[in-house]
Amino acid sequence: MKKYPHTETTDLIIYEAKQKKHRKHRVWVPCLCSALAASVLTLGVGAAAVKSYIQPLQTQVQKMSNGSAGYNITTLANTADASGKTVLTVPEIANKVGPSCVGVINKAKVTAQRYYDPFSGRYYYTADPNSDEMVEQGSGSGIIISEDGYIVTNQHVIDGANEISVVLNTGDEYTATLVGADEKSDLAVLKIDAPNLVAAELGDSEALQVGELAVAIGNPLGQEFAGTVTVGVISAVNRTMTVDNKKYNLIQTDAAINPGNSGGALVNQYGEVIGINSVKISTTGVEGIGFAISMSEAKPIIDDLMNNGYVSGRPLVGIMAKSTSSGLLVDSVTEGSGAQAAGIQPGDLIVKADGKVVKSVDEMNEIRDEKKAGDTMELTVIRNGEMLTVNVVLGEDVPASGN
Repeated sequence: MKKYPHTETTDLIIYEAKQKKHRKHRVWVPCLCSALAASVLTLGVGAAAVKSYIQPLQTQVQKMSNGSAGYNITTLANTADASGKTVLTVPEIANKVGPSCVGVINKAKVTAQRYYDPFSGRYYYTADPNSDEMVEQGSGSGIIISEDGYIVTNQHVIDGANEISVVLNTGDEYTATLVGADEKSDLAVLKIDAPNLVAAELGDSEALQVGELAVAIGNPLGQEFAGTVTVGVISAVNRTMTVDNKKYNLIQTDAAINPGNSGGALVNQYGEVIGINSVKISTTGVEGIGFAISMSEAKPIIDDLMNNGYVSGRPLVGIMAKSTSSGLLVDSVTEGSGAQAAGIQPGDLIVKADGKVVKSVDEMNEIRDEKKAGDTMELTVIRNGEMLTVNVVLGEDVPASGN
C-alpha cells in the first residue's frame, strides 16, 4: 500500500507556524468516526460511546418523521424538469445511490495491550509495526465510481492506515488497495476486487442552485448506522473556505452530516453525486451547517489519482523558507529544483513574486498555485544588500516513491 505525503511539505510552508483563529462560533469537524486519533478526542465517536448512544436512539428513531427540510419525500413529482432529467423522490434516490455508498474502515497494527478512557468512551492501543493484529482506528464513507472497483473517499479517512477495508451495502467486506491520496484536496482513491458493483452517477455541481434538494448518504457514527439517508437543501454554492490552512471550494448543505459521513455522497434531485461530504461546523447553538467538496473540483483530482497515483502538474519552487516582516528568508534549496537552477541560495530574502510583495509563505503559495509545472515565476531577491531579479522555472511536485 502506498501512502503519499502532503506535497506542500516539500516546498514553502514548512516553517510557517499555523495561526489558528479560535472563533467562538466556528469549529471545523472532519466527519470521520475515529476510535483512536487523539487529535479528534472531542469529535470522534468510539465503539463504546456508540453502543451507549444507540440504545436510547432505538426508541426515538421510530418516532421520527420520514421527511425534513419541508420536503414530502414520497410525493416529489417523478417527472422531467426543464433540463430534461427526471426528478426523483427521496426513496428513489436512496435506492439508486445506496448500493454505490460504502463504509471505509481504517485499520492499524497494534499490540494486544489497550486501555479504556471513560471520558471519550474509546479504547486506545499501542502501535506495533511488527504485530499482525489489526484494529479499527477510524471509519468513514466512500462512493463507488466505477464498476471495476474504484472508490473515492476523503484522505483524512484513510490517513495513517496499515490496512483499509471497504464494506458494501450488502455487508460484504473487502480489503482495499490505496491507489492514491492527496492531502491538499482531502481526496483519496481506493480499489477493491468485487463482483456486481454499482457505480454512482456523477453530476454537474456547477449547475447547482441554492434551495435545490440535497440528500446525504453515508455511515454516521460507523457501521451501526450504515447507509443513513438525510435530507435537506443546497444552502450555498462555491463557498471558498480555509480549513486547516487548506483552501476548498465547497457546497454548503443543511442535510445532517455527522462523524462517519466523511467521504460519503451528497446527491442532487436526479440521483447524481454532486459532492463528497467532508466537514461541518459544530459548536453549541449551531446546527445544519455542513460542507461537501464539489464534484467539479474533485473529478479532475480523482482522475489524476486513478491514472498517476498523485495529482500531476502541481508547481514546485524547490525551497524551504520562513516568513519574516521583510519577506521570505530562504533556509534551504532542493537539489535539482528550478530554484537551484536559477541560482537561489540559502540566506536570500525573497521580497516579491511576479512583481507582488510577499511577506508570508501563504502569499507566495497563492501566486505559485496559479501556475503549473513548467511555468516561470519571477522572484525579486535581496542578497548581501543587493536586489536581484531571478526567473525560476517551476518543477512538478511529485511524491517520493515508496511512501
